[in-house]
Amino acid sequence: MGPGDLTSAEAVLAAIAEYDRIGRDKFIKKHGFGRSRKFVVKHDGKEYDSKPLLAAAYGYQHPDREPLGNRFSGGQQTTAILRNLGFEIGSPRAMPVDVSFFEEDTRIFERYSQPVRWNNDAVPQDDQKYFKGIWERLKILSSWLQENAAIDLDMRATTSGYQANATTAREIWCCIYPAEVPNKSYALQVALIISARGAEICICLGAGNSQVKEPEKMQAAERSLEHLRNRLLTVPPDIIQQVATALPEGVEFRDSWLKEPGGDELGSLENWLAFAGRPGATQASMSVYLGPEELETAGADIAGTFLTMANAAAPLFEYCYAGEVMTQMEPLATFDVASLEELTRKRGLHIAPRTLRSIVSAIRSGKHVILTGPPGTAKTTLAEIVCQLAEHSGRCEGYTLTTATADWTTFETIGGLRPSGSTGTLEFHDGLFLTVIRKRYWLIIDELNRSQFDRAFGQMFTVLSNQPVVLGHRSRSGKLIALVPESAQGRYTPDEYDVVEIPDSWRIVATMNVFDKSLLFEMSFALMRRFAFIEVALPEQQGFEELWQRELDGLETRQAALIDDVIRGIFKVVEIKQIGPATFKDMARFAREYVSGEDVTPELQHELAFQLFYSFLLPQFEGVTLEQGKSLYRELQPLIGLENRSRIERMMADILGLPLGHFNSDDI
Repeated sequence: MGPGDLTSAEAVLAAIAEYDRIGRDKFIKKHGFGRSRKFVVKHDGKEYDSKPLLAAAYGYQHPDREPLGNRFSGGQQTTAILRNLGFEIGSPRAMPVDVSFFEEDTRIFERYSQPVRWNNDAVPQDDQKYFKGIWERLKILSSWLQENAAIDLDMRATTSGYQANATTAREIWCCIYPAEVPNKSYALQVALIISARGAEICICLGAGNSQVKEPEKMQAAERSLEHLRNRLLTVPPDIIQQVATALPEGVEFRDSWLKEPGGDELGSLENWLAFAGRPGATQASMSVYLGPEELETAGADIAGTFLTMANAAAPLFEYCYAGEVMTQMEPLATFDVASLEELTRKRGLHIAPRTLRSIVSAIRSGKHVILTGPPGTAKTTLAEIVCQLAEHSGRCEGYTLTTATADWTTFETIGGLRPSGSTGTLEFHDGLFLTVIRKRYWLIIDELNRSQFDRAFGQMFTVLSNQPVVLGHRSRSGKLIALVPESAQGRYTPDEYDVVEIPDSWRIVATMNVFDKSLLFEMSFALMRRFAFIEVALPEQQGFEELWQRELDGLETRQAALIDDVIRGIFKVVEIKQIGPATFKDMARFAREYVSGEDVTPELQHELAFQLFYSFLLPQFEGVTLEQGKSLYRELQPLIGLENRSRIERMMADILGLPLGHFNSDDI
C-alpha cells in the first residue's frame, strides 16, 4: 500500500475541491505537509501543492485504509502519479518583490572601511538610518527567497546585524538555509552580501563557528556540518550536471566568500565539491559578483538572480539534507571493503583495513553493528560513511542520525498513543524506529550507551532476530500493527494487520565510547547477540599528525611550527590514556585562533600548552591512578613551563583527585 495505489482522477478532483473549500493553509496542515516549493498541480488557472494533494486524494479513493501521512517521497514520485492521471504539473509562480540596491549603498561601506563605535558622534544618525535601510531591504529579500525558492525543504531566512558588536559592519548579508540545521554557520546556504565591492550572490558553506554556548546544540551543529561534508563528496553525476547547467553565467568557484572577484580558484563544480567536502572545510563558495555600477543597473532584477542561484542549488540541498534523490536512482556502488576504503580515504580518515572488513562482513552477514572505541576516533563519521555506501549500493534509501538519551522508552522508539486532531482522540503515532523503517532508511544511533537499552528497544528485540512481532496498538485503520521482516512474510497479512515490512537489508549502526564499556554489561545478552561489536582503534601517529597539520595550512611558518611542537609534545599523553585524533584536530583549530596576531615567544608556547590541556584533555583523565597521574605530570611540566606549575598541580588535585603532595621536584 502506497501512493502508487492512487489511480482515480476523480479522487484528485475531490481533493482539489476540499483545497478550494478550506483554503491552502488549513489543507496542508490537515494532511501534515508544508508548502510545495518545487512542483504544483495547475488546474483551472490555480495552483495546488502536489504532495498534500496526492495524500488527500489517496484518502478519498481508499477511505478504509491507513492514511498515507507524510511517509512517502515527494518530487518525481508524486508528480509522475498525478501527471499520469491527466493533471498538469509545473513550478510554482514566484511572487514579485520590489527590492533594489544602489551604488550609494556600497559607498557607505567605503566610508566605514574600518569598524567604529556605534554612537551619534562617530556615526551620524543619517548614516545609521542608511545602514538600517540596507538591512531592511536584505531582510525583505531573504524572507521572499525563503517563500519562493524551489527547494523542497523547510528553509529558514536570516539577516546579519548592521551594527556588529556595537560597531559599524563592513558588510551586511542575508541568507536562507535548511531549518533542520541548528545554526546557519554549519549549513549550506544561499546568500547575498552587500559591501564596498558591490554585491556577492553565492551558494556557500557557513563559517563553521558561532556563539552557540550549549554543548549539545554545538555538537548537533558540528555533526550537521560533518554530515554535509560527507554528502558533498558523494553527489551523483546527474545531480552535478543539473546544478552545473542551472548555474548562471559568470559564476566563480571560490575557496571562500568575501574575496575579490576574478579568482575562480577551483574552476569547476566537481572541484568545488571535492574542496567543500574535505575535513574541516568551511566558507567554500560558488559566487556571482556585481560591482557598484552593475548593482545599480540590476535594480529589482537582483531578486531574480538570487532566486536563480537558489533554484540552481535545489538538487544539491535536497540531496544533502532530504536524502530522497537516491531513491530514484540505480545503485552507484557495491557494498564491499574496497568501496568503503575509498570513501574513508576521501574523508581523510585513518581507519584500519581490518576494521572496515569487519564492518562489511557484519552487515553483509545480517548483523547490526555497534562501533566502539575511544572518544574522537571518528566513529560517528564512519557510521555515516557506512550508511552512505549502503544508500549508493541500493541497500537503503537514506539514513537518519540520532543521539540516544537516558529518557528513551518504547514510546520514543517504537511509538505510542498521542492526542490527535481537534477532538483529542488518542491515536497511535510512529516512533523513531518505525518512522525510518517505513522510509526504508537505516538508523545511526550515536552514543548508544546513553540509553537504557532493554527499556528503549522493547519489541525490537524480536524484530532484530528476524522474527515478526505484533504491537499492542492499533493503527487508524483499526488493525493491530505487525512488524514483519521481509523474509518472514505470510504469517501476518494486510487484510488482518497493518503490516510494517522491515527490509532484510535494514540495519542499525550504533556507536559507543570505550570509556563507557562498563555499560556494555548492562545490556542483556539477548540484545548483545543481535549486534556485532567492532572496535575503531586509534590510528598510528602519522594519522594524528596529518589531521592536525592539515588545520595549520596557510598559517605563518613560525606560528605553525609553534603549534606543531606543542601538540606533538602533548601527543605523548596518548600512551597514558587513549584519546582519538579528532581531539587533536580540535586542538589545532583552537591553537590557530589562539596564536593569531601574537608574537612567537616561549611564554606563548607555555600558555598555549596549558590551555590545550585544560580545555581539551583534562576531563578525559578522570579516574587515572596515582602512577598515571605522575606520568602525566612529568610529560606536561616541560611543555607548560615553571610559571604554570602551580596551576597544573591545583587542577590535578581539584579535578582528578590526585593529592598535591604527590607532585614535587622528584616528579619533574
